[in-house]
Amino acid sequence: MSLKTRAREKVERAGISNYSFDDDVLVMCGVRYTLAACRCGEPDCDGVRLERNAAMLNPALQ
Repeated sequence: MSLKTRAREKVERAGISNYSFDDDVLVMCGVRYTLAACRCGEPDCDGVRLERNAAMLNPALQ
């Protein structure tokens, strides 16, 4: 199963319906998250980690 599929399932399990994907970047409420594999080893881990995209943390306003 791809990271994108796992991320979609994770978001839907959380009850979030307002999201989209821009290539392999998850966008929720205007915040972009990079998908990464999680290897924490916890029994209930779904195998995907969402990392806030640092490029969008301080956008310049003009």
